[in-house]
Amino acid sequence: MTRRSIGFRLAAWYFLVLAAGVLAFSVIAWFAMRASLYTAVEANLIDRAESLAIFIEEVTKLPGGQMQEELQEHALPGSGGNLFQVRSAGGQWLFRSRSLAVSNISLEPPGALDGPRFENRVAEGRPVRLYSERVLIGSAPYAIQVAAVTAEAEQALRSFRIMLLLVAPLLVMVASGGGYWISRRALAPVDRITQTAQRISIQNLEQRLQVPDTYDELQRLSQTLNEMLARLDDSVRRMSQFTADASHELRTPISLIRTTAEIAVRRPRTSEEYRQALDEILGEAERTSQVVESLMWLARADSGKEHLDRETTELSGIVRSAAGPGEKLARSRDVAFSIELPSLPTPVHADAPALRRALLILMDNAAKYTPAGGWIKVEAGCRDGYGEVSVADSGMGIAPEDLPHIFDRFWRADKARSRDQGGAGLGLSIARRIATGHGGDIKVESQLGKGSVFTLVLPLESPVH
Repeated sequence: MTRRSIGFRLAAWYFLVLAAGVLAFSVIAWFAMRASLYTAVEANLIDRAESLAIFIEEVTKLPGGQMQEELQEHALPGSGGNLFQVRSAGGQWLFRSRSLAVSNISLEPPGALDGPRFENRVAEGRPVRLYSERVLIGSAPYAIQVAAVTAEAEQALRSFRIMLLLVAPLLVMVASGGGYWISRRALAPVDRITQTAQRISIQNLEQRLQVPDTYDELQRLSQTLNEMLARLDDSVRRMSQFTADASHELRTPISLIRTTAEIAVRRPRTSEEYRQALDEILGEAERTSQVVESLMWLARADSGKEHLDRETTELSGIVRSAAGPGEKLARSRDVAFSIELPSLPTPVHADAPALRRALLILMDNAAKYTPAGGWIKVEAGCRDGYGEVSVADSGMGIAPEDLPHIFDRFWRADKARSRDQGGAGLGLSIARRIATGHGGDIKVESQLGKGSVFTLVLPLESPVH
């Protein structure tokens, strides 16, 4: 199927809308003119009928012969209209205009007329408008009918119709041509934007569209596309870095697993040596599984498929459930652990397991980077309608230049040390994603050599005062 340009479609829609509008206007104008002409004719007929009724009332007092003469005089041209008929109560014709009689246009007796009536007929080849009415003159009913030739009105309507049929299509065609020309001029900047956009690929995402100073939709479109390109450029850079980091992170344990297995099968060994090799392989496999699981969780979160099953729960209970494993991690490294919970209730709308995972990540990080003899303090509270859980430690701290990057995926200030302690640089990314998924965030304060404080901030279900 041939695809038409936007300019052509705009012109086509403009043509259809304009044609429909002109057609509707023409039809309405024709019917309005017709109604106006017939209204004038009918008003004249009603006036004539009233005048005729008054005249009949005057001549009914005359003898029969004189009454016929008076009606004949009334029918003469120039005396108020010569097209009328009159019937008496008994159905006798008191008078019939020659044109109406020759054309056999009948008039019911007074008793058969149920009310005033208009109709179109032809008298001697001429179109006429008839008005029939039953009137009481004295106590006797009469049926009267007056007519008016409508040839002039019909001719005026035909002339008006011919004018509409000639002028309306010409107007539509000229206006549509102008609309197409205007649409082409209006869409010319869009063509330039399209040509520039076609030259942009993943290899040159840093290129930007020229933004016209028109303060209209085209300027907003160019700015929006440039912002989109900036986001794509940033996403591609992050994706490339993420892919490189993930490849590096997975290549190391896989290489260790393969090397350990190759050494183990190179020559016969004792059961203890095989067990030691299998333990090393198992440890690397577990770390690899953790990295893969974290990557899958982040991928689901990025695609919006990681659903948080949120419900109203107590923040203190979540902190307490995470503090148990956190204390064990701290004690295993000979680090003191303490917890302080608020006395007031702190209800939050949260996914308790996900929030517990985020807190465990913060406690695990604190335990990893706090030397033996140090301490970890977990404190929960609320402030300004937000619940806060802080995890403070007396560890090595974070350098100021490293603070902006600690939530980046696979980022570690000391890769070798972190690898020895089992970290992959994904924990804090997951923790922050969980926090932002709850409408909160994670704040950090740290001084190199003096420890760090990570604070998880969440909106409360209802502010506590």
